[in-house]
Amino acid sequence: MNTHLALSIFLLLLFWVILPGNKNGRASQAGKGNTGAPGDQTLNGMPYTCVDCHDDGAFNPFVAIHVVDSSNTPVSQYVPGRQYIARVTVNPSAGQTPAGYGFQMIALRDNGNVDLDGFTDVNPNNYKLVTISNGRTYAEHPTMSTSDTFNVRWTAPTAGTGSVTFYAAGNAVNGNNNSDGDGADYTSLQLFETGTLSDLQPFSGNSLRLKAFPNPCDREINVSATLPFSGNLLLKVYDLSGNLIWSESALNLAPGAIARQIPTEKWPAGTYFLQLGGNEIDQTVKILKL
Repeated sequence: MNTHLALSIFLLLLFWVILPGNKNGRASQAGKGNTGAPGDQTLNGMPYTCVDCHDDGAFNPFVAIHVVDSSNTPVSQYVPGRQYIARVTVNPSAGQTPAGYGFQMIALRDNGNVDLDGFTDVNPNNYKLVTISNGRTYAEHPTMSTSDTFNVRWTAPTAGTGSVTFYAAGNAVNGNNNSDGDGADYTSLQLFETGTLSDLQPFSGNSLRLKAFPNPCDREINVSATLPFSGNLLLKVYDLSGNLIWSESALNLAPGAIARQIPTEKWPAGTYFLQLGGNEIDQTVKILKL
């Protein structure tokens, strides 16, 4: 047996031994963060997430993050020191029935991408907290979960922290103890601090500051804006031919910061225009879909 063949067999065996262990959580078993967050594991300069191992196409889940308050209402801003639930949902595609689910999540301060370490665990829950060697603490599954929803307790940071972003990756698995036949996705959600809108440029008169990021985008795009006054507003996306690609129902929004996340994975590559309008407000941002 030559050296190259022996090395290949060794690496293959090592792959099959290590991979099943990650069913108890990537941070716990491998000491890695794989949420796609800045500072997490990368491969060739790109985020290395659950998708890189669990993406055989048998399942096509969509991962979503929502931060909800005590009345179970999703929020786009946090009140410093208040407790919330950071909810990760691994939504399987229609007609698909995974055997179970897994996830990993972290929340970082946008200024410096500092770990907020605001998660708490009150047993029994279908998640656990794991701190890895670089000091970052992740919420993740302790073992394969039969529920596609993970409700993680989160305490907002102190006043003056500014905007924060949650990063999460999730798996939909078939339960065969390896990545064959599974599916995965990852996403992020940005929250702004109530009463502190320094992250956004100030508006002037009846204008607003509309932002879309990341731009160019791939799987999703985050939208944020500062509203100068309340009113019925509509968020729309058009292609270069003027066709309406995506829209949100008109909402009576209060003044201040808003944030939305739009899935773009199924859009063809190209140029699009994001428009926020209504009540004498009209601003458009160009989006590039990879």
